Amino acid sequence: MLRSVQLLTDSDIVHRTRRARYWSGRCDGREVPAYIEEPGVDARRRTETYAEIELEPDDLRWAGTKFRLRSGKALGADRKEVAVRFRPVPHLPLGHDEDVRPDVLRFGLEPESMSFDVTATGSRAETFTQLALTARMDAPELPAYGRLLLNVLRGDPALSIRGDEAEEAWRVLDPVLSAWERDLVPLEEYPAGSAGPPPRLASPELREDLLHEGIVMPPRLEAESAERLTAARPRRQPRTERPGHQAAPDDVVARRRRVIPIPRPTPCPGS
Repeated sequence: MLRSVQLLTDSDIVHRTRRARYWSGRCDGREVPAYIEEPGVDARRRTETYAEIELEPDDLRWAGTKFRLRSGKALGADRKEVAVRFRPVPHLPLGHDEDVRPDVLRFGLEPESMSFDVTATGSRAETFTQLALTARMDAPELPAYGRLLLNVLRGDPALSIRGDEAEEAWRVLDPVLSAWERDLVPLEEYPAGSAGPPPRLASPELREDLLHEGIVMPPRLEAESAERLTAARPRRQPRTERPGHQAAPDDVVARRRRVIPIPRPTPCPGS
């Protein structure tokens, strides 16, 4: 899948990535100094504590699906999860015309859990309400790093990445890091204990919007996919066009289609 990820141009990096650094604030009930005031931090270096990047694979399976990766330090909520946001339905029932938040399926990584945030009808058919269905798994016997070390001792690479996978990941990230070093993307700031830098959009509810506007498959991908499928599909030639094949005469074809009667067995003498 990483091989199909489109490399970001400088323009893409400006609009589809963010970098930031926290300043003083309150996190987990304690006062946190600004990052540049932390012990051992060189204030002259422009090191980020928050990174966000939006990637989009260029293949038929994931066409039109965006992956937004976000990680940061000194945030208000310590979350490790994968959030899948579903596309909105093309119409709303019962004449509703208001903006409805998309349904979200969340997979919690630590602790392991699963929740489903869905918009449903309320006590009356003309009202909407937000429901959250949550299921928490039992804590594993070993923590995540314990399972990883156990697999290393057993020689099981199931939880490790291959070398080619690591190379593909750096292929995607190298242009972004190079653009950040050239300060193409401004270094934003956010207070410690917050949700990160302020949203670019006007509505905070749409901040994590991963929806792809427009059709499911971009027109360019749709045209290229049709061309690839047409070129890959073997062309079925008529019998007379096959190399080394000669058309059979009409009488031969007629003999092939003729029903040949099966002779009856001759009885043995004296039977």
